[in-house]
Amino acid sequence: MSNWPPPHPPAVTEWNDTARGYPRHETLVDLLDRAAAAHRDLPAVRTTAGTALTHGQLALESVELAVALHGTGVEPRTPVAVLMDHLPETVLALHAVVRAGAHYVPLDPRWPAARVARIVRSLGVRHLIASDSLRDEAYEITGQAGDVTSLLLLSAAADGSPAPSARWLTRPADGEEGERIWSAHHLPRGPAALTPPAADDLAYVIFTSGSTGDPKGVAVRHRSVVNLVDWFNRRNGVGPHDVLLQVAAFSFDLSVYDVFGVPAAGGSLLLLPAAELADPYAVSDALLDHGVTLWNSAPAAFTLVLLFAAESDRGDRGKLRRVFLSGDWVPLDTAPALKREFPGAVLVALGGATEACVWSNDFVVDRVDPAWSSIPYGHPMQNSRYYVLGPDLTPCHVGEAGELFIAGDCVTAGYVNDPALTEARFLPDPWAAGADERMYRTGDRARWTEAGWVEFLGRLDSQVKVRGFRVELGEVEQAARRLPGVDEAVAVTCGDPRDPALALALRMAAPESGRDILRLLADELPEYMLPGKIHAATALPVGPTGKVDRKSLARLFERAPAPQP
Repeated sequence: MSNWPPPHPPAVTEWNDTARGYPRHETLVDLLDRAAAAHRDLPAVRTTAGTALTHGQLALESVELAVALHGTGVEPRTPVAVLMDHLPETVLALHAVVRAGAHYVPLDPRWPAARVARIVRSLGVRHLIASDSLRDEAYEITGQAGDVTSLLLLSAAADGSPAPSARWLTRPADGEEGERIWSAHHLPRGPAALTPPAADDLAYVIFTSGSTGDPKGVAVRHRSVVNLVDWFNRRNGVGPHDVLLQVAAFSFDLSVYDVFGVPAAGGSLLLLPAAELADPYAVSDALLDHGVTLWNSAPAAFTLVLLFAAESDRGDRGKLRRVFLSGDWVPLDTAPALKREFPGAVLVALGGATEACVWSNDFVVDRVDPAWSSIPYGHPMQNSRYYVLGPDLTPCHVGEAGELFIAGDCVTAGYVNDPALTEARFLPDPWAAGADERMYRTGDRARWTEAGWVEFLGRLDSQVKVRGFRVELGEVEQAARRLPGVDEAVAVTCGDPRDPALALALRMAAPESGRDILRLLADELPEYMLPGKIHAATALPVGPTGKVDRKSLARLFERAPAPQP
């Protein structure tokens, strides 16, 4: 092994020279406290209806809520599940959890209760914070997840004060005598000694689609997020003058920057009610009418809003200055369309992985080269390194395609309660200065270009991107196999490879209608993982090896109509 580790080509070594100092021993709490002290009276969170929290109020109320959480039994370095709508008190709750030294687990209200309950059970969560408007959903989840014994319901204060209205409920744990009914208590208030988090403590656990049929929880340390925020805010000049329209679901890791990065710079978040977020007219109006300077979403969401903005003659189009798109292919026509509607705005394409703390590279699209087949993936961010490796884990030459590995301070702590998967995907980094550093195996195909940036070439495995969301085809298949009468399930994508549609083929002795199958799957899978096309038959096409011929299925689905809901 005298030749290990193999040397990098000189150019790749140069392009990975990203080391830069940042407050590596600080946490998100430190960033928020510093912003609150410097920008106390500026708005931190506001709504289109006019409700607002200043940075000073956000800090004060999140500390008060953290103290209350401590009083309800939340301990440092433990998970706290959060099931909440797009509300100012949601941001407050996420800040309070990290201030209490715990880590938050965001749950999407649109996910089926069975999926949420599996996530909660897998972590042994005992504490759940929910919007009061979602209390029925919270009760259903806790009914299936017996470890949850403490429920905190939050809503906006009736008198308009920044302090949320809170109700604290508890119930006996499994195994205790008596009926398992909820009991109401006064929320603990007053002084308490909070244990602040350390840089190596977890800030959050966020769940992505899992190839084994179960969602997988990615554990992310404070240090990785602090590195991200430090780089992103400085590189993009984010400051007190900025307003970000927060559109990403809190269960989607794009929201991590929104919730912590913008407030850390003294900027403000603009929130829309959940119902309006689903209306592109309402989102477009908010973008045009409320001084929004920053946008952060998957490409498809912004493309739709851009179309509606083009039909409108309202608002100030000179405010929007940065559009951050990630999570999927960025269409080549996005940059010129953006310039037509918002001449002063700059498109920034971002990439990375949930396992590498949201983003780890960027590319500022100041022009579109006619020779490009896609927007470039870009350059590694500070303290991050990109390796393009062959099957034997040796570096590929410039221009040669291989698998993309991400290393550096962005790499997360791995998967919760899954050491085998963590070991398989987080490998020792042979080129790192520290012996214990790891590199994340993305499963993406990529190559370095002569120009010094990385080009993304698609997936190596069964993970796909659908409308900006990561979907493991295996999880869709496992959910389908649990349905009565299903003998075999194969999930594929069809249509435009840069905007694929999800399709599902089932082998059943008595095939059912696509509508009935879709209805059953909706109890198991979130909306974005539901197949747009379903084919149920007594036999599925096979190839020469005897395995299901996925290419034949994809061709079949090109002609098949979508099931009607």
